[in-house]
Amino acid sequence: MPLPVYCFGEVLIDFLQDPKQPGLFRRFAGGAPANVAVAVAKLGGQGCFVGMLGADMFGEFLLSELGQYGVDCHACATTSEAKTALAFVALNDEGDRSFSFYRPPAADLLYTMAHLPDGFWQAPAILHLCSNSLTDKAIADTSFAMVAQAHKHGWLVSVDANLRHNLWPNGKADINLVSQLLQQADIIKLSDDELNYLAQQQDPTSWLLQLQAKRNSWLVVTAGSNAVNSYSKHIFSLPVSAVKVVDTTAAGDAFVGAWLYQLSQQLSEQAWPALLQDEIKQKLLLSKAIKAGSLTCQHFGAFTSLPTRLEWESN
Repeated sequence: MPLPVYCFGEVLIDFLQDPKQPGLFRRFAGGAPANVAVAVAKLGGQGCFVGMLGADMFGEFLLSELGQYGVDCHACATTSEAKTALAFVALNDEGDRSFSFYRPPAADLLYTMAHLPDGFWQAPAILHLCSNSLTDKAIADTSFAMVAQAHKHGWLVSVDANLRHNLWPNGKADINLVSQLLQQADIIKLSDDELNYLAQQQDPTSWLLQLQAKRNSWLVVTAGSNAVNSYSKHIFSLPVSAVKVVDTTAAGDAFVGAWLYQLSQQLSEQAWPALLQDEIKQKLLLSKAIKAGSLTCQHFGAFTSLPTRLEWESN
């Protein structure tokens, strides 16, 4: 039976700038871990979201949206101690985005291990999270506790660095803290910009290979519209087809969601170590993940732009 994919972290409101009316911002559900959960669910997998929402109109809207797309929210919680986070997203002529966050304070930062439902760790699954759940000490402690429990119970851990520097108190992501999380992951996704930032003065390829060797992980580096580079037992690069880009907001999350969806199917049939040895299978999985990201770029918004299984599997 396919594994559930539990995505931990933030769910928020994306106010996206309308490219036809730059002064107008339209409301969409978003947040990187939530996007991944929706991506898995829309492809037919068990996409699950774990996180805290504000007891406000935006929190109610987000829970409704997650449910509409078939995301399991039984590990979600709500609070009146903080509001649901907001993000204003501006787009340039190429569809690339810049963010302005209203966080902290925000409800998603208040989730603790005590909010997990009884029996949460009993069945095998994949845990996915991003560096945005490291920006405050309390939520960082919860994130590392989640990872420790996942490993204890035999889960695979997936991390998308997804660096958002303006969420951090000093305006720059904490390299040591992010690296600590990446070193505990089995499945890792970075962009080339994130790789260069995290490697600092080291040779990026050497830094990356050292990271990959920590847990014999499967590590992927995306280079925008140029290529996707994969590192595990085998090292290879795959091209990215050119498409007309409307909005890149959730493209990386679509890629990760499709990757994890396929892994959740494969790992019910094939052990993780065997998959790390299978270059042909890895190329097939990443090619389909690239397709999900490309499809998402051609639409506006986050949840709404993520492909359905029919769209994904069609030519």
